[in-house]
Amino acid sequence: MTPRQQFFVLEYLIDLNASQAAIRAGYRPSNSRCQSGQLLRRPQIANAIRVEMAERAKRCGITEERVLEEYARIAFADMRLIADWGPEGVWLKESSEVPDDTAAAIAFIADMTAQRRSGPSVKTFDKRKALECLARILGLNVVEPARGTAHHA
Repeated sequence: MTPRQQFFVLEYLIDLNASQAAIRAGYRPSNSRCQSGQLLRRPQIANAIRVEMAERAKRCGITEERVLEEYARIAFADMRLIADWGPEGVWLKESSEVPDDTAAAIAFIADMTAQRRSGPSVKTFDKRKALECLARILGLNVVEPARGTAHHA
């Protein structure tokens, strides 16, 4: 690889934006989209990117198993482990009572009393998206049921 191509690889790893990486590596902005596509298709460059990304993942402790575990935490989170609710309202459980696997699925918790709304607001990460990602990664052929149809066991 040329020094400019090596620089492109390093720049690409910053934000995974090939067009911007090409510009930062010294290629003409007017031709950056075309040039970046050509660069990414070069076997030496594609391989260098794969190697660098694998090394980065290793340094950060990111493994396929860990990614699957995090998706599973979101996909299988149970709101009953976060809050109790009933006719009288909603009550969050103490943070020490929420299992780590369930806590990892929480996107945010807010006290809505300052906005003149009563009680807490809890949002988890997108459960459906996590399930879809798990199914895709694991090669599961899950068909979404048609909307508006009843399903009986």
